[in-house]
Amino acid sequence: MDSNKNFLTMATAPDGALMVAGDIDMAGGPILEQALLERESELLAQGGGDIVVDLTGVDFMDSSGLRSMLATARSAAARQANLELRSVGPQIIRLLEITGTVDQFTIASRRD
Repeated sequence: MDSNKNFLTMATAPDGALMVAGDIDMAGGPILEQALLERESELLAQGGGDIVVDLTGVDFMDSSGLRSMLATARSAAARQANLELRSVGPQIIRLLEITGTVDQFTIASRRD
């Protein structure tokens, strides 16, 4: 494998957004899911709020990543919050459109 180019990494931005980079696939899906669960727990401890995920560094997501994000979106909606996606690339927008799930998320911004 090529210097972990596609390995999923996460960091938290100063505004609390989860910055994701790499492929969200069978290997990265569980990593994303754990990070989303941790972020949701942090928000609950702080009294709530939207979960924000910045996808600037993501060009590929398969059904395992979509499943994790849909579960988080449902959980957020149950507590009157949203899962907001920032800087969503065209391949991911296409996946959301094909699966009919684009309306499950707040799409804050897209990239070309």
